[in-house]
Amino acid sequence: MNRITLIRGLSLLAPVLAGLVFFFPLTGCGSGIGVGPSSQVAVEAEAYKTYIEVSKIGLAKGENYLGSNVYYVEGSLRNAGSRIVQRIELTFLFRDSLNQVVLKESRKALEYKGRRGLDADKSTRFQVAFDHLPKDWNYLIPEVQVSQVTLKN
Repeated sequence: MNRITLIRGLSLLAPVLAGLVFFFPLTGCGSGIGVGPSSQVAVEAEAYKTYIEVSKIGLAKGENYLGSNVYYVEGSLRNAGSRIVQRIELTFLFRDSLNQVVLKESRKALEYKGRRGLDADKSTRFQVAFDHLPKDWNYLIPEVQVSQVTLKN
């Protein structure tokens, strides 16, 4: 490539680079500047996960209408914080006999519609059904983690 072609190529690239330099600060890309209200809500909800207590976890077995086995993970959720919670998603970790995770699945365990929610310092029961579990699952109660919380505005 000769020097004239290189200079011509750079002159065509300059307006694009100038546009990027102008565009990124406006969108907040690449910096902490521009964190909006929705980002703040997400940060609060992420931090609030520590206030959700999962206890009394059990496992029940049943059948669906086709006669196939269905396993129910049941338990109690307690809102130990000061905010009202509208939705809680849990992640279930099913393990094999070598204690390796054979299924990691997140499911909605609690959801309130409208103005209702799980008040501060209140508890409720949950039940989540699983009908397709891996054959190498060890048939023990899965590990349960709070993966997502939605707070009432």
